[in-house]
Amino acid sequence: MQNAIALIISSAGSSSIGILFWGFAAHLATRAAVGRTTAEIAAMILLTNLAQLSFGSIFERFLPIAGHLTGGFVRRAYATCLIFAFILSIAYIISGFGHNFLPSAFIWRALFIVAVVLWTIFALQDSVLIGLRASKWVAVENISYSIAKLALLPLFVFLSAEHGIFVAWVAPLLFTNLAVTWYLFSRRIPEQMLTPAVADLPSTRELIVLAGAQYASLLTGVFVPSVVTLIVIDRLGAVANAYYFLPALISSSLALVTSGIIRSFLVEASSEPHALRLHANTALRALVLVLGPSIIIGFIFAPELLGIFGHSYEVHGTTLLRMLLLSFPGVSVMYFYSTFAWLDRRVWKMTVRNVATNVLYLIVVIVLIGHHGIIAIGIASIVNSAFTAILFLPASIKRYRQTAIQTSEPII
Repeated sequence: MQNAIALIISSAGSSSIGILFWGFAAHLATRAAVGRTTAEIAAMILLTNLAQLSFGSIFERFLPIAGHLTGGFVRRAYATCLIFAFILSIAYIISGFGHNFLPSAFIWRALFIVAVVLWTIFALQDSVLIGLRASKWVAVENISYSIAKLALLPLFVFLSAEHGIFVAWVAPLLFTNLAVTWYLFSRRIPEQMLTPAVADLPSTRELIVLAGAQYASLLTGVFVPSVVTLIVIDRLGAVANAYYFLPALISSSLALVTSGIIRSFLVEASSEPHALRLHANTALRALVLVLGPSIIIGFIFAPELLGIFGHSYEVHGTTLLRMLLLSFPGVSVMYFYSTFAWLDRRVWKMTVRNVATNVLYLIVVIVLIGHHGIIAIGIASIVNSAFTAILFLPASIKRYRQTAIQTSEPII
């Protein structure tokens, strides 16, 4: 439970500071600059998620039992992902996919490549910390990073009105990555390696199967939002993308909190499989306690939240934000089911369902965006939520009931 609380604090703290960051950015820079930068950051995160090759989930599932095998496992994963991040970012620039928003000057494109590599490390080390049950340092790292980028924002926007937001976003990564890397490889991983492995790590073949399934799911789960950003910029312009991005940012903050609960559930259940029902119940209670009040408060105060960024964001984004929040309960069912899929090492079933829901979401956006503008994204989110609940809820309930034979705790 302590790890779950640490991840909730991390997600809530960094998300709250992130909202302040974009609130200041909206006042310090033009709406066009905000819209262009959000697209650049979306592209960076897309490439980063692709470069991780699903090792984030693999770390959280298998590091709790890796013991003396931990060091080599992490080093090989790091090397593979960083090389892939470098290649991907160069290929992305050469392909011309980002020509609508990436600056043409060499120095800014080089910074984009560096940002992809740094963010890949940033994301991987969070998963390593979570897998090693050191989640309190995830909170320290993420909140420190968020405070640093907020503090640097006015300076860098003053120095470069067009590119300052992105520089402020990237600059603190260098220092946080160095600090956490030092802690992991000099302290935490050596401590873990003093104990024998609790169970065998998956074979190379099984690892490829698991990673392949998760990667296929990731391709749609990360690719679709990034594609939506590009569609909005292409069909509606950079200003409309700013109006879309900020409601999406607020709703994604809730997704981060939910993800933190689920990631902790996976780690604890992997470490103590005999207490699966106990950990499942803890996760369910945490989800209900967090999601219920957050959705209600967010729905009621949506205009006030967007008003932080400026009146125009409130006018154009309130309806979308409310629709995104209403769509979240259905999607959260998939988050819960994913833990059982990883524990059972049957990730492909989750992947097939997840791909289907994301394809539906993208189709609805493409069909409706010409007539409804960014509201089409809200409609697609609600449709996707309902479809997700239909696909994942029965399987989640069935798998949850099966945990009764592993513990005497009564079914909630």
